[in-house]
Amino acid sequence: MRQNSPYHLFRFTFPAALDLSIVIVSFNTRQILLECLKSLYTHTTGISFEIFVIDNSSIDGSAQAVAKHFPNVKIIQNSNNCGFSSAQNQGIVESRGEYVVLLNSDTLLIENCFLKIVSYLNKRQEFSICSPQILDENNCTGTMRLWEDSPRDAVLKILGKYNMEKEARKMRKIEHTEVEAIGGSCFVVRRKLFEMIGLLDENYFLYNEEDDFCRRARQVGQKVCYYPEASIRHLQGKSTHLPAFREKVIVESYKSNLYFYAKHYSTAWNLLFRILYRLTFFAAVMRSLWNRVLCKKSGSADDSISLHLKLLFMNPLIPTPQKHFRRR
Repeated sequence: MRQNSPYHLFRFTFPAALDLSIVIVSFNTRQILLECLKSLYTHTTGISFEIFVIDNSSIDGSAQAVAKHFPNVKIIQNSNNCGFSSAQNQGIVESRGEYVVLLNSDTLLIENCFLKIVSYLNKRQEFSICSPQILDENNCTGTMRLWEDSPRDAVLKILGKYNMEKEARKMRKIEHTEVEAIGGSCFVVRRKLFEMIGLLDENYFLYNEEDDFCRRARQVGQKVCYYPEASIRHLQGKSTHLPAFREKVIVESYKSNLYFYAKHYSTAWNLLFRILYRLTFFAAVMRSLWNRVLCKKSGSADDSISLHLKLLFMNPLIPTPQKHFRRR
């Protein structure tokens, strides 16, 4: 994790000249990425836009395939995997859109959703962050967290007891567009917000960056909205569940969670979270050992004894969070 994140005094490299800049971080999702780009060019009309693909050192030829099939896409190819937030910042810095879309590579446009969103935000200047409705592979509304995690929520998630159906029920009751947070699969941000509060916190290698950014925006009086009149499809987890990289995903997620908790919760809650993590890692080791006795070894990283032992005894160095953010 990086010690210094580009929070304040941020200025774009280029002036705004387009309606929209779409930033996609890719890591070994070649075919899905190509389908995502095809859907963007098929369904995005009526607005000016540019697309950045930030390739985080993929080994499946993603960057080369994009250059071949979509020559207008601006490609930034990293020599190593610098993490999700850092890669997104690379695209944001170079962007020229009045709005910046942080889009997952495993998403597909199924309608001209960005024209809808741009038109809506142009009329609703009070909103600086927006998400469309996210549909799953069966065209059902996907569950998205639209409110901040409470300490109790964090405890339940660490223990694996958090009920996702609870979120689905709460989403169905939403009557107003303003929310506390949105998910990161399609994250639309007004350009001026980056100049107010800075870029994404690069101490998050994976996960939590969108929740953190929403909290920072709300700290300076900016509003977040959920706009279900526009929809995209999200295939979910196509890069984070690759078997060859699953262990790194789990480790980096744990580090990001610890950093997020240190940044947004009290010392007492952080102590409790760390204790609960240790207990869950110990329980996972015992469960995996029992599975071996019963000859139920799955072979996945999620059932790895060595990984859970590593997590159990890991004492990661967590950067000191910046609690306050200055305006320009």
